[in-house]
Amino acid sequence: MTDVVVHSAPGPSSKSVLKPETISQQPVCSYEVVQTLGEGAFGEVLLITDRTNPNCALAMKKMSVSDGDQDKIKQIRKEGLLQKMLSRVGHDNVIRLIGIKCESDYYYLFLEYADCGELFDKIEPDVGMTPARAQFYFRQLISGLKYIHSYGIVHRDIKPENLLLTSSQVLKISDFGMATVFRHNGVERDLDMSCGTLPYAAPEILFGRKYKGEPVDVWSAGVVLITMLTGELPWEKADDSSAPYLNWISNTNLDENPWRKIDVRGLSLIRIIVTNNVANRATLDRIQRHPWFTHNYGVSEYNENPAKRRKIEKFDNIPNTQVQTVSVANNCMDENNSSNRAHCEKEALSKKVSSFSQPANMDDLILSQRIDMSQGSSNPLKRMVCRMTRFCVNVDAASAIARVSTECECADFSVLQTTAAQLLVSTPRATMMVNVYTMIANPKIKPAVMIDFRRSRGDGIEFKRMFIEVRNRMQNLICSIGNDWLENLGLTPPSQERDENASSQGVMRMESDAN
Repeated sequence: MTDVVVHSAPGPSSKSVLKPETISQQPVCSYEVVQTLGEGAFGEVLLITDRTNPNCALAMKKMSVSDGDQDKIKQIRKEGLLQKMLSRVGHDNVIRLIGIKCESDYYYLFLEYADCGELFDKIEPDVGMTPARAQFYFRQLISGLKYIHSYGIVHRDIKPENLLLTSSQVLKISDFGMATVFRHNGVERDLDMSCGTLPYAAPEILFGRKYKGEPVDVWSAGVVLITMLTGELPWEKADDSSAPYLNWISNTNLDENPWRKIDVRGLSLIRIIVTNNVANRATLDRIQRHPWFTHNYGVSEYNENPAKRRKIEKFDNIPNTQVQTVSVANNCMDENNSSNRAHCEKEALSKKVSSFSQPANMDDLILSQRIDMSQGSSNPLKRMVCRMTRFCVNVDAASAIARVSTECECADFSVLQTTAAQLLVSTPRATMMVNVYTMIANPKIKPAVMIDFRRSRGDGIEFKRMFIEVRNRMQNLICSIGNDWLENLGLTPPSQERDENASSQGVMRMESDAN
């Protein structure tokens, strides 16, 4: 298995290597938990660093096996073995497994860390993203799927929440909790397990019949493409109870949303991918030859925001670090399955989820989480991914958390305050963590208060809608200067990127009207 190398820059070309055998030899307690990245039915995903080498960041998927459920244990071990198989050679667009460890009543997967979050965070609700960006990510998704399928493995839960990004915008397919082998020694078998996430699942899975492995991933990739181009899901599930799905397969209402947001070339590609006729469904090779896939939609700039690095270096004396090919796995089970969701909610509500700046001793957390950006120690800002779901306010931390709680309740969201600076907010389709941070740049300057919203589980688009609802209700408290500051630090996407998305959809609508 290839080592994960951590390069330091600027400065000499030093490197730190974390080998699989190192993971197997070190106890889990030798790693420091920096941040909770996500929760699932089987456990949680944590951002960790090696205490002896803080520059080495990994994602650790922690899954409990204390209940002795043999089916669950078998599934967890299967996930680890499949990822181990895929990681022997590795692929840029597939999460790399670094190591596996079983300790006490827990099973651990050590994975690459994706420092730019999940693909859904790039999708503007009801808008989507530009065709150039969608094409950029979709090409990587198809490349990753070809690699996975070449090993006779099918993922079975392709969705934006399981597609992660590095700071250089490399897309990585993650979370193999539902993956299985469909081909061995050249012999292909039919599958029969109903699994996946409802809006992205192929109809043959939902109908409970035996199905082929590769076509179900192709279908899910097509729904991801629709979501990227339109900012909305085309249906709740692809079965006969869904009017939007029936309209799609009967070729009606294509002049309505979401289809009117997609150009003719894009619709042509989606038609051959998202078809209920499995025999006619496009193969990955055919997708790569399609005019939409090969057309030049323009150059997309996806380099790490240099402003973020420059600004952070002002507050941090240690060298900047970047983990090579980083990623993280997410949820273990179908988040739209009611029983699993209920289990997840109960689990989340019963514990306090750590955030990356949370003190080791909870008694030290009096009012708010504080990030001192002037300190010479390792800067927490380096571990924060860039995403749109955060903003600054012109009130103190206590007032901010109280206002968020009030507005969430007014929006008919379920709210639980887990700490003085953290809320767990839920709807039937999504759950989000809300954290309030006091950002101290200079002791002589009034601290800025940032409110950060993170999807805990559920549908990413629904989470973004929840965020927008709360943000709109808090407009009178939002500090524009603070938001400019977040953008300059690279903690929120540039305004130009957001404007491009809106502009692109405006042009698409005018073209549709003209036609």
